[in-house]
Amino acid sequence: MGKKNMSRKGFLGLTAAGAALMGAGLAGCSPADSEDKPAAKGSDESSSTYEPGEIAETIDADIVVVGLGMSGLAAAVQAANNGDRVVGIEATNTTGGNGIGVEGIFAVGTQLQKEAGIEVTPVEIIQTEMEEAQMVTNGALWNRFINASGDNVEWLIEQGVKFSGMVDDYLGSGIVSCFHWFEGDVASVGYVPHMTARAEELGVDVRLETSAKQLIMSDGKVAGLFAEDSDGNTLQINAKAVILATGGFAQNQELMEERGWNWDNIVYGGTPGHNGDGLKMAFDVGARSFVSNSTFNSTNICGRGDTFAWKADTFTSVFCGAGMFGTGGAQLWVNEDGERFICEDFAKDNFEMQCVPAMTHRAMYSVFDRAILEAGLAGDPDMLEFVDTDPEDDLCKADTVAELAAYFGVDAAALQASVDRYNELCEKGADADFGKPVEAMVPISTPPFYMAKLNQYFLMSVGGIECDINAQVVDQNKEPIAGLYAVGTDGCMLYRNIYTINVGGTCNGNNVNSGRTAANHAHEYLAS
Repeated sequence: MGKKNMSRKGFLGLTAAGAALMGAGLAGCSPADSEDKPAAKGSDESSSTYEPGEIAETIDADIVVVGLGMSGLAAAVQAANNGDRVVGIEATNTTGGNGIGVEGIFAVGTQLQKEAGIEVTPVEIIQTEMEEAQMVTNGALWNRFINASGDNVEWLIEQGVKFSGMVDDYLGSGIVSCFHWFEGDVASVGYVPHMTARAEELGVDVRLETSAKQLIMSDGKVAGLFAEDSDGNTLQINAKAVILATGGFAQNQELMEERGWNWDNIVYGGTPGHNGDGLKMAFDVGARSFVSNSTFNSTNICGRGDTFAWKADTFTSVFCGAGMFGTGGAQLWVNEDGERFICEDFAKDNFEMQCVPAMTHRAMYSVFDRAILEAGLAGDPDMLEFVDTDPEDDLCKADTVAELAAYFGVDAAALQASVDRYNELCEKGADADFGKPVEAMVPISTPPFYMAKLNQYFLMSVGGIECDINAQVVDQNKEPIAGLYAVGTDGCMLYRNIYTINVGGTCNGNNVNSGRTAANHAHEYLAS
């Protein structure tokens, strides 16, 4: 028995369309080189016991934007357009955050759509989203967002954002043609540099490598925040409004576990700095948590693959495109007890669903045989050799099912029973246990056999701080905290538990819409 590898960034559990959607249809990030396990429990970044040092600099502003990714840049530019004095702080050394890999944005009613002869009725999208969310989400928010989306794109163009001109249903994966592609098909080309330049042109005080540490409150209202620069100097920024746009909590163990994830199974693949800083600061002043209902951008992968090269083209077109392994398909899935627990191709219509069972089971495993592997890698002997020769702790290749069970510490009798039952159902041509389509039922009978632990390749969280329709952070009674806003993936309230991905780009659309909404509401608040 031996261990064989599946690349972390290659053996992704995606269909071909799903692999691309990881970068675009969501709030948006593409895989980036980063540590797998930063910011565990009790990290300083999310501490509520922060004590500011001697103030090295005091800055007076109207609005502070914390985080300069997709939503933070939109908020800063809108606020500056409104004539407000804006300080934008970013913990890393560059703008863009997880949004650098987004390919485009959702919108209805744009000039680009009209030029392409595309007509979409907003109510069609609103109704679909509400129904798929079981009517739990705020329909008024969806209505306002959808109807503002066209103006958002026109506004972006006015600010200098570049679009390729292509509008489609995101490569055939959506139900409407509302996906507007950025120039270069990525935000790092079409959005981030132009919005950053626009912010600076409008006089936004942009401070990179500066981390927000604690909100300053006065009589229950926001009065600014403390921050630290790269030299450890403490800054006091006085402002009546703070807009949190820190990009979520994917690197914070405590919050990830609160959401239900098994931290030991998480392989982080987003950009650095998403430690839940914004959430913790908001919670420290009484904000209501939305963590337990938040959603995510994540996919299953076989193994961890910490040391292997990116083989996206091959895996996406040949292997993942076969619709199996991490997303389900011909193989068998079992849990830590060796029990089959699901129809394995359940996520074929929404790849984001594939990770949901990971919050129920301590561990998930994919079981398949040589025939299934070769079918998935048909026509690609180099990739097959790669799978067979590179060592990986979380993938076992063996001559018997019992050896697979022993390697992972799973009950051998239970695993053999699951394989036998699955093969029996394959022979009968009907899945009487979970209803898997007959065309996806392939027996596991040709040695060698394989068993891979399904870890979660996690790019970002979506939502975490509860907000009202104006992007105002609310307290435990759902009353707004004066002057405090959360936008983008910090405060996304469009979804519950899962991203309804059949309308591509709505999460990134919300990034821009929520940023503008917060800036405009804060402007009115400042004048009140």
